[in-house]
Amino acid sequence: NFYLVCGDRHWQYHAVDPRGPEEFSSGALVDVNSRLGRKAGDPKSTDPEATIKQPYLQNPASGGFLHVTSLAAQTSQAAQLIFQHRDEHGKLLNQVVK
Repeated sequence: NFYLVCGDRHWQYHAVDPRGPEEFSSGALVDVNSRLGRKAGDPKSTDPEATIKQPYLQNPASGGFLHVTSLAAQTSQAAQLIFQHRDEHGKLLNQVVK
């Protein structure tokens, strides 16, 4: 499994490339710098053919951050990565466990 974490300057998202890699974006830190992102398939997007899946695209626009937690494997549980998109006050907006 391969995961990318990036800092998009305007919006939070989780995108899945058809070849497998997944990308998680932190988005803007504060509301004033945030805006809505374009959905895959939008003719004005960078993916007008909608080849990328977007399990999460922040709506409404707001500031925030991406919180990533790594949990070591335990006797009865495999290792985990937890990706949490949060608003600028820390409210959970989206969570993905891998």
